Amino acid sequence: MNDYYKFIKDFPNEIKHFVSDVCFDNIGNIIAHKQGVGKKILLIAHYDVVRLMVSYIDEKGFLYVKPAGCIDASILPARKVVIRHENNSVTGIIGKKPIHLIREEQNSKATYENLWIDIGVKSQAEALQIVSKGDYAYFCSDYEELPNDLITGSYFDNQVGLNVLMKLAEKLSEKEVPWDVYYVASNHEEIGMRGASVLGNSIKPDICICLDVTHATDHPTMNAIIDGDIKLGEGCVLAKGPNIYSALFKSLEKVAIEHGIKYQEEVSPYPTGTDANVIQLSGEGVKTAVVSIPCRYMHTPQEVCSKNDVESAIKIIYEFMHVE
Repeated sequence: MNDYYKFIKDFPNEIKHFVSDVCFDNIGNIIAHKQGVGKKILLIAHYDVVRLMVSYIDEKGFLYVKPAGCIDASILPARKVVIRHENNSVTGIIGKKPIHLIREEQNSKATYENLWIDIGVKSQAEALQIVSKGDYAYFCSDYEELPNDLITGSYFDNQVGLNVLMKLAEKLSEKEVPWDVYYVASNHEEIGMRGASVLGNSIKPDICICLDVTHATDHPTMNAIIDGDIKLGEGCVLAKGPNIYSALFKSLEKVAIEHGIKYQEEVSPYPTGTDANVIQLSGEGVKTAVVSIPCRYMHTPQEVCSKNDVESAIKIIYEFMHVE
């Protein structure tokens, strides 16, 4: 499997060194609790990712899939994927009819109906020895560093948010802060924020800061008026809108200004599409904020982020945590 799978597998064992206890709930959320005195603050980043679910295996052993989460089929042809079957990993290549052989009357556009995964077997029976319907296939791309402190790889949505969570837990482990802190890696965000729905009602936080990615719009085909004006390397993004508690936004903004930490603003006139959406509406209502990392090419096998933006998110929330 790729590095992201190992990262998630190791996450509970790594964060337990910095908190009072770690547990899992019935929906698969990973809850790390740093016991403290004061109001409950929930720092949440989802760990589930967009992926492909095997839905059909034909007589020749080719696998057909459906998306679990929002994935544009046009980015998939010729991609390498890894299929998780029980405790094993199976390599596959997403196939599509070559352009040379497509007749005029045929549609050359990639759709889930005309894509398949080739795992190198000769029959359905052989395929069923190593995979089954319901298995998930994941993007498989190498992590690489680019110029200007940029990084690229699979599943920065939301590995960067989880990295912020882990670094905060480490930095605050020996510090006294005026909070009872919950660091949570939530499940099922990509398919309806179901993990967060459970968390809001079980933890009952007073405040929630959601860590996720947002769209960087500093590349061709984007329109700043329509799509927003978010750049890589210019700092993390603080959201403004009805999903955000205004005073909490102002507190985070004030911390950033006072400590000279770069940040950007994003206007979200509708629910943000993050876990904050459902956390805000849980119980009697929760004061929420969203701190995002700009990400180019979201939900593709090769996302791009800035290490500087990740660091700015860590700094802003770290300094905020020392404020009552």
